[in-house]
Amino acid sequence: MALILKNGAVFLHIPKTGGNWITNVLRELDLIETRAAQKHADIDHFFAVPKQRKALLKYAFHELYHPQKKKQKPFMFCFVRNPLCWYESWFKYMSQPSRQWRFWGKEQGIYKWHPNSMLNGIGHTDFSQFVRNMSTKRPGYVTEMFGWYTKPHIDFIGKQENLVEDLVTVLKTMDLDFNEEFVRNFGKIGVSPEPRKKIIWPDELKKEIALHEYAGMIRYGYHTTLKELGLDIDRLIQISP
Repeated sequence: MALILKNGAVFLHIPKTGGNWITNVLRELDLIETRAAQKHADIDHFFAVPKQRKALLKYAFHELYHPQKKKQKPFMFCFVRNPLCWYESWFKYMSQPSRQWRFWGKEQGIYKWHPNSMLNGIGHTDFSQFVRNMSTKRPGYVTEMFGWYTKPHIDFIGKQENLVEDLVTVLKTMDLDFNEEFVRNFGKIGVSPEPRKKIIWPDELKKEIALHEYAGMIRYGYHTTLKELGLDIDRLIQISP
């Protein structure tokens, strides 16, 4: 579920971006007040909580911001990751015997919604085929999904690749009292094992998906990956509408 911290801030957990690690760290630091909505609620689903949770939102609004500031929302933060790495991470996770490409929730509704429900039914034992299935059904899906969490309401966007440092940064940004050394030494959580069949990106497929995810690669600062693939970023920017 989305987390409301004791200072009223809200952590939105995007799947496969280090959120389980963050949740465990926040729990051990005793910074969590409660949970609200679904585990992976985006901004819209967080604010669409049922009536009995309105009190939690009032708590968040009141505790984080002094009434004189007249703020209308709590401080909100989330983490993203390189979109291409997200494909690999989801494949590893869903390839586990305990997952077996299970279905996740429904695309519509509040209670059974899951951000990855639109990927139901496209799993495959071959990574390349999974990527093609995903691209056929929802090209640019990862960028689209990240966008659900990174609307103007969001105050801080960290990166999974810089998980520890960015969590330390956001906790300091909120002026929280915490043990920084404890955070830096906290062990790994929720790392999926390597699948039986090695993940291999055919060059052309990787370039194709990078172009599908181009907006996200640029927006969230993964320009280097585009350059490594030999994609002319300056030219792409010039021809963008």
